[in-house]
Amino acid sequence: MDQNQPFTPRKSANPSARPHIASFRKLSDGILASAALARQENRPDVAKADLARTLKRVAPALGIRRTAYQILDILLGLARPTDFAPGKRPVVAISNERLAEYTGASIRSISRSLKTLVEAGVLAYRDSPTGRRYIYRKNGGIPDEAYGLDFTPACFNLDAFAVLADEYREALDLKKRSKRAVTRLSRAIIDLVEAADADLSDYALHAEKLVAELKDQPESCAEWLQALYDEVLLAVENTLQRTTQHSNIEPKMTCAGGSNDTRLYDTTPPLSVFSSNKRTCSHEQEINSQSDNGSAVEMALEKEPCGARSHTQQAIEQAEAPERGSKNGSLDDVSIGLINSACSLVQTELSFRLSSWTQLCDAAEQLRILIGLSEAGYKQAVLRHGKDLPATCLAVVAEKALRDPSQITSPGGYFRAMMDRAYDHKLNLKKSLFGLAHS
Repeated sequence: MDQNQPFTPRKSANPSARPHIASFRKLSDGILASAALARQENRPDVAKADLARTLKRVAPALGIRRTAYQILDILLGLARPTDFAPGKRPVVAISNERLAEYTGASIRSISRSLKTLVEAGVLAYRDSPTGRRYIYRKNGGIPDEAYGLDFTPACFNLDAFAVLADEYREALDLKKRSKRAVTRLSRAIIDLVEAADADLSDYALHAEKLVAELKDQPESCAEWLQALYDEVLLAVENTLQRTTQHSNIEPKMTCAGGSNDTRLYDTTPPLSVFSSNKRTCSHEQEINSQSDNGSAVEMALEKEPCGARSHTQQAIEQAEAPERGSKNGSLDDVSIGLINSACSLVQTELSFRLSSWTQLCDAAEQLRILIGLSEAGYKQAVLRHGKDLPATCLAVVAEKALRDPSQITSPGGYFRAMMDRAYDHKLNLKKSLFGLAHS
């Protein structure tokens, strides 16, 4: 059913009948059909709450908006629930002047809005001989004479209204999903084009043109973009295969993931993303020595800030160090959720999640390489503090260095300083994490 067309109520067998319709009204097929339904005595037993809920849901599909919707809301509020019982008539008596006062609209706007409700099959005109709207009730509250706006047509059309409301909601959901798919696919195509080594800019231009031309047709635009995305994906894969065959280098990207997701590819990180030709205060340095037979041997030595410790001192520290995997006192009141929130840039850079302590410890090796820390330096930190605290400090140092490389000239030295402060119980790691999370 086309949602742009108003709902047409069922017509009576005798559409020329004019029951309870004043002679000054200009009749239409919708007005006559609603009047015919109001004449019938076998009105369905409908609860006012169910009727009001369905009418509110179906109002956009029937074209009931603005003033007409305000009037419908007012009339539903004035209708008595007892008038919807069998043997009674749900009539609301209120003048156009009073409705104009309630809504702030003109009398002509009130008349047009009431006509919209009548032609939609919600109301029926029940005019008195004088044109006034009034209700005379007996002692028991039962209407003796009732002239005004009758909800009887809505009672007959309630089931059809419910189906129409469901169809309208489904159409809205489909449109919303299509708009999201357009945004997702257009971004995915641009990401693929930017990540590819070959010149695939024509695909990005084609995607932008589709989005501009079909902005009012999201369903069609989503279908075209899906086809274009599959074509771009195939072109990128063919380019990677040719590059691999000619250069004998592993491709930077892998095709893992769903068919509708952007294909991101693993890149082997360098030894340190913070390497610099300038001399820093880092305690880590590489010493190249040459043996007697001329072969070069590279050794990464970790120098102690306060001089070399004796074997006895190292044995005492290892004995006093906590068990591997246990938390240091510096991690009091520090949750993995806080770490996950604070180290967002690190997770994006290395394409992993820090949603558990196990994942954080598993990522320690990548974090160590990222900040240029030697393996011996990290092992010494684990022996002194366990696994959790060094891994957390690695993530904090990497996050700070990624955000502002000029702030930390020696990430390895910064990490060792944190370990020394933790050993002296002076490390306030919670404060650093909160600062990163809220910056």
